[in-house]
Amino acid sequence: MSSQQIESSIKLAHPGKRFQGQFIDGLVSYLLGIIVFYVSDFFISREPAVYFGFAVGFLYFLLSDALPNGQSVGKRLLNIRVIHKETKLPCSLFQSFLRNATFPLGILDWALIFFGAHRRLGDVIASTIVVKNDSKST
Repeated sequence: MSSQQIESSIKLAHPGKRFQGQFIDGLVSYLLGIIVFYVSDFFISREPAVYFGFAVGFLYFLLSDALPNGQSVGKRLLNIRVIHKETKLPCSLFQSFLRNATFPLGILDWALIFFGAHRRLGDVIASTIVVKNDSKST
């Protein structure tokens, strides 16, 4: 398959699905942090357990797009994935960190999806795109 055929077969994920995936991943991060807190609270004192639970949940949120095939839990449920824009390889740990570190910018980060390249600021910085998952490419 030529580079042009691969490029034309890739379809960007709809912004609504992307938002749903981000929302699901936020819930997973929160639940993971709560579970880690309650489990670690049995073994260590409360204050370190809070920090540990927060850290685990936060790390999941930042690095989850580097899970196999560029799919976090939310993206897997919605059949979308994150890939490098040029190589089309699944999102790496560093790319996942870069694209999710812009989350605190909130609506400013997401507003870019509706213009030009249809990528949020995190995707531009990390050179990634979110695409519909093609079962042939997995």
